[in-house]
Amino acid sequence: MNLRNRLQYMKRLCTAHFVTNAVLSVLFLVLRTIRPFCTIVFPRAEPECNLEWRESNILMFLICVVVIKNRKFPDVMQFVKILFSLSKVANFLLFFYSDLRLAIVYSVLCLLVVLIFPEPAFKGPENITYFKGEQFFEELENNPRTTWMLECYAAWSPTCQRFASVFADLSLNYSHNHFKFGKLDVGTNDKLAKRLGINTSGTSLELPTLILFQNGKPVIRRPVKNNKGKVIPFQFTMGNMIRDFDMNVIYEETKTKAQKKQEKKAEALGNNENAEEEKKDK
Repeated sequence: MNLRNRLQYMKRLCTAHFVTNAVLSVLFLVLRTIRPFCTIVFPRAEPECNLEWRESNILMFLICVVVIKNRKFPDVMQFVKILFSLSKVANFLLFFYSDLRLAIVYSVLCLLVVLIFPEPAFKGPENITYFKGEQFFEELENNPRTTWMLECYAAWSPTCQRFASVFADLSLNYSHNHFKFGKLDVGTNDKLAKRLGINTSGTSLELPTLILFQNGKPVIRRPVKNNKGKVIPFQFTMGNMIRDFDMNVIYEETKTKAQKKQEKKAEALGNNENAEEEKKDK
């Protein structure tokens, strides 16, 4: 991860959404073990200002789940989101076992944070072309030799919103004249969604859908469906995208083609100049 990306991550992590979620993730531990909170919130708890055996087991189980969930080394933001989600579930269970009223209050706090401090939309550098209607298919017809990585998204989809920063980073690291990145909003266009075979309902697991086009035709798609037509869930992390779409291989192949094309143009230009000089000499 380069310095620019690190600064972007740090800037996003310092927003109200992530700060409040961090507080909620450690709230039970703080209230249960630190004075004077522990004596006020848990006046009858034994041992005083210390975790019970059951509470310690829940926290250990949380650590194990986090390790298992992140065994494929997701990107930083994905790790933070998984950690926050699992931590809040563990906090709810801990409050529930201690006092049902505390669990209800904690649930209300989580709901308020979601409503008041939603995850900020990605605002950063990118090298992405945004298409409307049939523009993308017209681009394929006009320039079929260009390789396209297309994200079919819906603006209202939380998964698409979370994936925005990953797709932007990919576009900055891999795009060039012969390998381009595009986004197409299928959430407001049922015709386009049907043409691309994407279910855009509120419970859909196909948002976003990533399609790699080469020579004007789709060659790789994520997520995919099994033989029964059921969508196989896909984790849209940086590592998974690079691996499943062979990004490094495609980048090198398209880069080589671009260089050969430039060399041919340069050679043709040189031949034309030589021909003009010969005419002048005559």
